[in-house]
Amino acid sequence: MKRTDLALALLFTACLVGCEMLGGTTHQTCAEQCRTALDPDACIVKCGTCAGLCVNPAPEGFDGPALLWVGRTVDEPQCPANAPSTVYVGHKSPDIPFACHPCRCSEPACALSDGLRTAASLRCDGAELGQQDARDILSGTCVVPSEALASDRKSLLLGSPRMSSCEPSIEPPPVPLLVSQWYRSGKACSGTLPEDTCISPKTCVPAAEEEQQQNFSQCIMHLGEGEVTCPQDYPENVVLYNSLRDERRCTPCACGPPEGGACSLILLSFRDEACSEVLTAGVASSKDAGCLTPVPGVQPKSMKAVWHVNNPGRCEPRGGEVDGEIILTGPSTFCCQTRPDENK
Repeated sequence: MKRTDLALALLFTACLVGCEMLGGTTHQTCAEQCRTALDPDACIVKCGTCAGLCVNPAPEGFDGPALLWVGRTVDEPQCPANAPSTVYVGHKSPDIPFACHPCRCSEPACALSDGLRTAASLRCDGAELGQQDARDILSGTCVVPSEALASDRKSLLLGSPRMSSCEPSIEPPPVPLLVSQWYRSGKACSGTLPEDTCISPKTCVPAAEEEQQQNFSQCIMHLGEGEVTCPQDYPENVVLYNSLRDERRCTPCACGPPEGGACSLILLSFRDEACSEVLTAGVASSKDAGCLTPVPGVQPKSMKAVWHVNNPGRCEPRGGEVDGEIILTGPSTFCCQTRPDENK
């Protein structure tokens, strides 16, 4: 028997175990493939070696194997030449800056009391006789009071001035600053080899080229949600995601009460109608009401109120903080022989 025929016969016998019906397709043995080659011996030598890795087929519920890369999105490589098809692209770490504009508050103000009340006594300790309209007087205007308000027998009770509340600023509005991107991503690549020459049940798959071995790992894929237990020969678990849902928001702006201030108002009565000759004075502060006592036998001819202390303090802003989180959606799990080098 010729040397070539003997080699073909031996190779044919050896291939019977590994060359079988897979997925409904008949794979030719190396002997069958090389029968019509110009150099059958060289063809058999080339054909009879797995050009990649002999690995167990993916178990039920998994796809692949495939070569997986994980790293910075900006560093995403091309698929290796022996596995040129991109079969999956996913993401791992979102990088979406989010900031809220700072909240601000308007300045508070020392606000006038609601009005004046007359009392049936000389020292504001008798029964109140009702509130009088004194808006002009309390605004600082010199006013000739009515007889019902100004009397030489009844005192006037001036309520405590108050500090007005602060309003949160709306310029600029508290809106997020968004730039959508992913910091880390993943990419799975696959390819086909001329012939599977591994011993059944293993199959021949592309392997990462030597210069890419630190970047790509041999993995099987479980695409979609669900709990995944990685088999022993693919122990490293890597989860990638299709998309995300950004549920971050800015909390509403608000203002606390005025703090660190003081307000006091002086109510004056005058002997003349031009508010020039002071008759009596009463001071109302934010802590105590003021009493304007009459001078018996002397009818006030004019009245006005002036600020003694007008320092309303400030309000502390609240809100304008990030609330919520990024929800990663569409997970897929990769089980790998070695963990992809994500630091690359």
